[in-house]
Amino acid sequence: MRRNLAQVSGGERELRTYYLRPFERACASTNPAIDGGSLALSLMSAYASYDGIPTISNYHILTEILREEWQFPYYVTTDAGSPDLLITWHDTCATRECAAQQTLENGLQMEMGGGSYTYLTLPDQVASGTVNEYYIDETVKTVLRTKFALGLFENPYPYGDYLSTLRTQATRDILHQMEQEQIVLLENKNNVLPLSRNISSIALIGPQVNRVTYGDYVFYNATLNGITPLQGFTELLANTSVEINFAQGCELWSNDESQFSEAIAAAKASDVAIVMVGTWSLDQTLLWEPGTNATTGEHVDLSSLDLVGAQMPLVQAIQAVGKPTIVVFVSGKPISEPWIQANVDAVVQQFYYGELGGLAIAEIIFGDANPSGRLPVSFPQNVGTAPAFYNYLKDGRPVSPGYITPNGTLVFGHQYVLNTPVPIWSFGHGLSYTSFNYTDLELSSSTIGTSDDFNVTVTVHNTGAVDGKEVVQARLSDVYLTDVVSSVVTPNQFLAAFTKVFVPAGGAETVTMQINSTQLGLWSLNNEWVVEPGNFTIKVGTSATTFLNTTLIVQ
Repeated sequence: MRRNLAQVSGGERELRTYYLRPFERACASTNPAIDGGSLALSLMSAYASYDGIPTISNYHILTEILREEWQFPYYVTTDAGSPDLLITWHDTCATRECAAQQTLENGLQMEMGGGSYTYLTLPDQVASGTVNEYYIDETVKTVLRTKFALGLFENPYPYGDYLSTLRTQATRDILHQMEQEQIVLLENKNNVLPLSRNISSIALIGPQVNRVTYGDYVFYNATLNGITPLQGFTELLANTSVEINFAQGCELWSNDESQFSEAIAAAKASDVAIVMVGTWSLDQTLLWEPGTNATTGEHVDLSSLDLVGAQMPLVQAIQAVGKPTIVVFVSGKPISEPWIQANVDAVVQQFYYGELGGLAIAEIIFGDANPSGRLPVSFPQNVGTAPAFYNYLKDGRPVSPGYITPNGTLVFGHQYVLNTPVPIWSFGHGLSYTSFNYTDLELSSSTIGTSDDFNVTVTVHNTGAVDGKEVVQARLSDVYLTDVVSSVVTPNQFLAAFTKVFVPAGGAETVTMQINSTQLGLWSLNNEWVVEPGNFTIKVGTSATTFLNTTLIVQ
């Protein structure tokens, strides 16, 4: 099944509590977090249906909520070929005329290319009276508003020489910083990382070492502009005596283990083994060509989150050599391999990178940059324990785990008999080469009204020996007390605010984050947002770890 086409089951409360919240924060003109209206200037409707209604013809979502409730003034477009899916996939229309009418009248949206261009039927439909011209006028208004907001009528061609804006030193510097800061240090046993330049040699092993791995929304042959990790390590260590022993070990897409012997030899000849494995995608030309393969990208779905082919046996073979083993996941999705977390010395996550990603991973490994990335998604134990999201409903994750010991003994539990719903690594997780301590958690007011905003202030101390950046995360969770209960089941916690702060070694920084009263709301039994009086716990930490907490009282 194509995941981006698959139906989504849920009701109004789930829609409001989970799916729409980030869109509302970006789009609602009345959002107190936004000065002057919507941050977003355009939206694209999805291929999927929600609760049996295709999103592109969902009047409730696209008109009642987006246009009327949120007062979103700018344009919406369909995804490529989406109106045709009303005929070929959702079966809610039989003709192009019907598809165009439903898309326009229910969503006031433009039609992207890629299909049969159903909107070409609109002139005749207006002439025959099937479609009211009002809907075309209203849709055109949203496009014009967007152009006015962008200043395109005053300056329609803002880049006289756009080529001169590409790959400038300034943009390369920003890209370099982004490449470094997106990398997440997941495990670092006995502080094996960062590596010292005083070591004699490293083994670079795996199918992700000598390739550039981007996501799929890049142009044809875009990878030719990138730096492979092998090139990055070679550049970084050029003026050192560290020897690089490279062996690919296996292909990403094959079970063939015939190259293992070379990889094992490289590990034995080196002080440290770095094994780079993961998922892969292709550019927007190659991804759609017959005969190609990928494990991520549009129209690509998996039945497992495990490493594909010979990659996992390769990791185990290298770890068995006995040298310190560092595994780098290069991927566009979580990888469910708990054996790696339990058995190797360090694990690093590098999500699909840009042109300098090969250099950035070398800089992180050798400590030229201190990792400061945090996971935007949880890593489930395996696909059978998914979904593994941090803000599950309070009654959504009983934990009575089972497991299989290394010697094969079966220890039975109830959730999930021989496994656990607790992720390998949770949302917000990420380590650093330094250590941080939190003190002085304060609220601007410990008691507020249901419409009052408030601030959370905390001091972050760098108690380690190197400079570092810390992502301060503030979360909220209702507290069930004997005399307080919410009218509906709410998430056990949700991320309310975060910021990244640079703290020099031995230094401290005080951080203040604003939280809006609307973030305390729930979708009530009366189908409306309500902030209910009661107690809320304010927690600073990650989704799995609490550093400090206090109580907010809402009256």
